[in-house]
Amino acid sequence: MIKNFFGRPIRKLLTSPTHQANKNVFIPGRRRFLCACGCGLFYTTAAGTGLLAAATRAEAAIRGAIIRVGHLPAGCVSHLLLAKVRGQFAKAKLNVVLTQFNSPGDAMQSLVANNLEMIHSPWTMTAAAYTAGTTDLRIIGGSGQAGIELVARNGSVKSVAEFIDAAGQGLRVGTLRLDTLELVGYGTMSQHGKSYDDYRMTFFPSMIGMGEAIANKAMDVCTLAQPYAEHVVAEQGAVYLTDSNSVWGPEAADCVVTTKTRTINEQQEVLKAYLKVLQESARAFTEDYEAVLDDLQPIYGVPRSILAVALKRQFPNPVISQAGVNGLRQGTKYLAELGYLQPNVIDAVLDLRHQPA
Repeated sequence: MIKNFFGRPIRKLLTSPTHQANKNVFIPGRRRFLCACGCGLFYTTAAGTGLLAAATRAEAAIRGAIIRVGHLPAGCVSHLLLAKVRGQFAKAKLNVVLTQFNSPGDAMQSLVANNLEMIHSPWTMTAAAYTAGTTDLRIIGGSGQAGIELVARNGSVKSVAEFIDAAGQGLRVGTLRLDTLELVGYGTMSQHGKSYDDYRMTFFPSMIGMGEAIANKAMDVCTLAQPYAEHVVAEQGAVYLTDSNSVWGPEAADCVVTTKTRTINEQQEVLKAYLKVLQESARAFTEDYEAVLDDLQPIYGVPRSILAVALKRQFPNPVISQAGVNGLRQGTKYLAELGYLQPNVIDAVLDLRHQPA
């Protein structure tokens, strides 16, 4: 019997003939499963590297509280990177040591191993690790909102209605396992009474492969995150069908800030100061967006025109509101349908006491 990494049988809808033919369907070990989720890679320019290094030196000079933070190269950490290069952590007497991971699974493994105090990563990864037995994990705040996209190649379907009408007709859909990317795809299907059995599903090891599949016309629809999604749309003439706000919104957190109960107990004031800086940094996106782009473009290393669109579609969400909590509960229901999680896991893993007002 095929089982998922929680040791429970995978549901029938995940073992249809279409899925059995796909090599990426079954990933047997916990670490391999966690590392299967990928993220589009963007490389910091030399100027961006210099800006981050200068900020790190300034923070170290104040000899403030050291906090090790892991993050992904994605739009959901734009306000974190902005706070870093603008010296906001140094002003708050925090020495924030950033480590970039290209897989949320690797970031989670580092947190579990006590090599980090916090990570910015998809909430689905935290919920899955908690379900798998790492019950000292807690989501303490938000990071990004929206920006998880359902994207169709040029010449394929052009709307959600067409996507649903194409069920049973061999439409090729690509996504990642147990990621917010999977959630935006499956959630769209589930909202309209469809499932994986209605499409030709392929589960990729990384998001980069999906963009290439759209470019090569090997896939019709894929799930992508910003700013990689906008890069594919702009370069390949692809079409946005829907996004995470429509699936588990209206205030749909994608990445969140996750820590462990020990850190909460031992460093409450540090966590509060850190989350406060993130909130202050997020305000800059509404106050002077062009200046924000000036500071972030060297770090993301993508054309300004792409970044300008991407960071408006996936914008900072440092404080998870009650509407956001309800959205996480809704998203969890979809993942429960797939057999990944228990429906009430979000209420167990959330600890939002230290968020700023």
